Amino acid sequence: MRQTAKGSKTGKRKRAATTVAMPDDIAAAANLSGAMLYHQDKNLKYVWVNNPPSGYLPAQFVGFGDEDVFSTETVNIIVPAKRKALESGETQTVEFQMAVDGKPRWFELRIAPLGKAKSRKGLLCAAIDIGERKQTEYHMRVLLLELAHRSKNLLAVIQGIANRTAQTSSTIDEFNQRFSGRLMSLSRAHDILTDENWRGAAMSQLIRTQVLLFAGKAAERVHYKGDQVSLRPSAAQHVALALYELTANALKFGALSAETGEVEISWALRKSSAGAMFQILWNEKGGPKVTPPNTRHFGRVLLEEVVPLSVQGKAKLSFTPDGISYSLTMPQSELI
Repeated sequence: MRQTAKGSKTGKRKRAATTVAMPDDIAAAANLSGAMLYHQDKNLKYVWVNNPPSGYLPAQFVGFGDEDVFSTETVNIIVPAKRKALESGETQTVEFQMAVDGKPRWFELRIAPLGKAKSRKGLLCAAIDIGERKQTEYHMRVLLLELAHRSKNLLAVIQGIANRTAQTSSTIDEFNQRFSGRLMSLSRAHDILTDENWRGAAMSQLIRTQVLLFAGKAAERVHYKGDQVSLRPSAAQHVALALYELTANALKFGALSAETGEVEISWALRKSSAGAMFQILWNEKGGPKVTPPNTRHFGRVLLEEVVPLSVQGKAKLSFTPDGISYSLTMPQSELI
């Protein structure tokens, strides 16, 4: 189709030709979009249908109403929205679920009235498959609930650490130093878990971040070996705290406080009468002579009570002249 227009000085000039899309082109575009497009008259009878869902044919729609094609559940959702569009003259949007090829699928239906109120010609509708969006929304809800759960657990752990650290600290500076170190230990454990999408944390990674990194130059006197195993998230956090407490004590009072002292760490899955148990051993040697402390600080409570309780296991902390030794055992269920 060509149109002409008058020029301001030269009279009539030809405009560029404009192309009007033909119905076949529109149908092809609708097919590419994946949307089901259709026209219903004011009595909600289908006039034409393009790109019906898999398993349906246009002939099943044309001349019929929604109640002739869809289930009662679907009709009860889409028909009221269509009647509202006819009455109000406003576009409506609803979501509904229906069976396609025997499987439930989600659709978003957009309903636009055609014509003015007194001469309403019916509706133009577009049904769009939103199954992937619904699946994404579901996964997001699950992730948010899991995040809320983990955040509450983490806050409870932090609150407990803060309270017990405050109870056993004689000055604010002492509290700040101890609490900051324990908080940093949790942070490093969370970094590992985040990198692993919260599936768990490998023992070797916990050793590197909680012991070697913290020990600095003394790390060359830390020796470790064990099976390639990973702990579940909760167990990983508490084992990380235990390793931090042991390292901090070794640097300040134990084997790593002397130039000749060494620390040996080992772990393995062992069989017992109670079933397979995972055991972590920490042994110090070559450091200053060790004597049991007169007071029981939170670090000791954490090692002997908090950590084993959190991993459904048992712990034993020994003060020998050669150095501190610590044993932590837990059921195999704490591993992944």
